[in-house]
Amino acid sequence: MRRRFTTVSYIIFGLIAVGILAKLWAHPGTLLVPLIVFGVIFLLYKYPPSTWRGNQMYKAFTATKRPTANDRRTRKAKFKVIKGSKPDDPQEPPKYH
Repeated sequence: MRRRFTTVSYIIFGLIAVGILAKLWAHPGTLLVPLIVFGVIFLLYKYPPSTWRGNQMYKAFTATKRPTANDRRTRKAKFKVIKGSKPDDPQEPPKYH
């Protein structure tokens, strides 16, 4: 079975980690701004603004009005098959399988 990462990829990941730590040690403020931007983007992705007000209004609406059986406007339909005038062709395959 193949290994997940090769030796070269471990070396590259190690160099990336060393570079990030060196940058953080020399100038910590330069990584602060990208981390804040990334955090804000992640929070907006996780909790989009369209759901901020929508859930509160929906909860308030459902708390005030509960649907009852009398509020339904549906009726029970009776389906009836109507025999058509088209002759059945035995060589034609059925339309629905």
